[in-house]
Amino acid sequence: MNTYDPRTTLDAISHNAIAVVAIGGLSIVAMFVFFIEGARMGKRDRVYPMALWMTALWWPHDGSYLLHFSDWFGGRHSHWFMQLFWFAIIVTFAAESIFAWQTIQYGRDELSPGRSQREHTIRIVGAMSAGVVSWALLKGALADDLYLLSFMATLLWGGPSASAMLGRRPDGRGQSLLEWIGYSVMAVLYSVVSIFFFGGGFFHSWQYVGICLAACVWSFVIIVDAKRAGAPMTSWRSSPAPVGRSPGARSR
Repeated sequence: MNTYDPRTTLDAISHNAIAVVAIGGLSIVAMFVFFIEGARMGKRDRVYPMALWMTALWWPHDGSYLLHFSDWFGGRHSHWFMQLFWFAIIVTFAAESIFAWQTIQYGRDELSPGRSQREHTIRIVGAMSAGVVSWALLKGALADDLYLLSFMATLLWGGPSASAMLGRRPDGRGQSLLEWIGYSVMAVLYSVVSIFFFGGGFFHSWQYVGICLAACVWSFVIIVDAKRAGAPMTSWRSSPAPVGRSPGARSR
């Protein structure tokens, strides 16, 4: 799939540096809110906060961006935007690692009913490993050297993940309104900055604009659904939603 020219895109980002830093910076703040609030909700309600398939794809996506350190710092795509993004991704990768741990710690009764904690752990590690392989295959098929397309695509994937979790837990456990408001702000602002300030071309194509619109609209739907489910405003609420026994806390 033909996408964008990395050098032309980075030049456009430099030309629009003020807008990219201002709007993109707010998007990054919203991203931090989303990921940190998700991890806090998982701990608060003692559940895994993100669909397993989502964690299994996001984790290698962000991890591989970090591993390309030499490309962003003094390498073929050395640029201040990629470098700032690298530091931001450290936070998201750490949060995704916590999501994976919470899935092991709290997810046995939901994801591996009737199995021991050891068997459940092996299953989750296997799913994460499959995610690494799947991402490697997908990344190899994309002309997306700067991860600009895949970042928007992973944003879109967050929508079905949230819908799946709200469908599994209609009481909204493990989710908060602040979490998904952060997700929505992130999706809207990244859509704006990429469509208007990344130099046009592919970023004006119907495919890319369609991904952006889908992510934004889905984010609004998630907020409405989370509110209807009774999800708390934030993870700081003192009394958590009622839950039964702590899933995955014992072993057989």
